Amino acid sequence: MNYAAAPVVMAALLFASACDSSPEPTAPADGDSASSPPTESQQPLAPLQAADFTDLQSRDCAIVARFYTEALAAREFGRAALVWNDQEIDSERLETAFNGYASPRISADAPVTEGAAGSLYCTVTGTLTDGGNLARPPEHGELVLRRVNDVPGATPDQLRWTLRSSTFIAPLETSTAH
Repeated sequence: MNYAAAPVVMAALLFASACDSSPEPTAPADGDSASSPPTESQQPLAPLQAADFTDLQSRDCAIVARFYTEALAAREFGRAALVWNDQEIDSERLETAFNGYASPRISADAPVTEGAAGSLYCTVTGTLTDGGNLARPPEHGELVLRRVNDVPGATPDQLRWTLRSSTFIAPLETSTAH
């Protein structure tokens, strides 16, 4: 076993198990013969699987970018927001940004990675289309991800790729972008 990876695996398992806890079912209120099914907005996100956590911790920018674009395509804005690592850009903000898209699809080009002063930056250009409305004109844009270069003492969170900005739809940028 790779003991250096043990803390990350343990954190992933703890996170996944915490997400999997569900409240005990309650009996229907008097007069209710059955409880109504939750609406789409009430449906909880499926718990993160170990593979999802691995994708978010990947040292490969393309894997993290793919996680983000696949979450958007599935309209799983809570999962997409995890890539941002910024409380300013949450599921509600992403849902608002992609509100007019039935199925936002980003086809991405190969990422370009560059280093600068202890950080690595990865730029992914591509085209946003609506899989649910093929008549909608495509939007061209880019995602910029950043992570700390392999510097001594860097934490796993600093070493993971996070989105710094996106020019798809309206430009989104982290509140702490440099």
